[in-house]
Amino acid sequence: MVFYALKAFFFRHAQKGNADLELVYLDDADVTGADGVIAADAACVVYVAFIRKRGTAADAYFKLFDDATTDGTAGDGRFVLPLLEASEDNIMIFADGLDMADGVVATSHTTYSGSTDSTAGDAGDGFLIIGASGTD
Repeated sequence: MVFYALKAFFFRHAQKGNADLELVYLDDADVTGADGVIAADAACVVYVAFIRKRGTAADAYFKLFDDATTDGTAGDGRFVLPLLEASEDNIMIFADGLDMADGVVATSHTTYSGSTDSTAGDAGDGFLIIGASGTD
């Protein structure tokens, strides 16, 4: 299913003029660390978020923040993807892009609206596909 979703995304994106894209890999250890991980330190557009939950059943909530440094400001939250089932693939495609004015910080928390970092091994591994600001 993920293959076909990405194939459709790239087909549509090519029709829009095929702006430069960047693949940003994310690791469980990165997103569960304090303040998450900086995926982009400047304005950009997020097109795809893919996360494969690790083998634990502990709930985790993968989040993207519109920030260039930390996940500390709740008002910067832009996206939440629940990771509730062990070893499950999760993908979100923003066909027209998710604008991020300041950058992207990826993180994982133990609750949907909370700020307690997930325990290492409870989140997931994956990637983001991003483009330069104004390419959506």
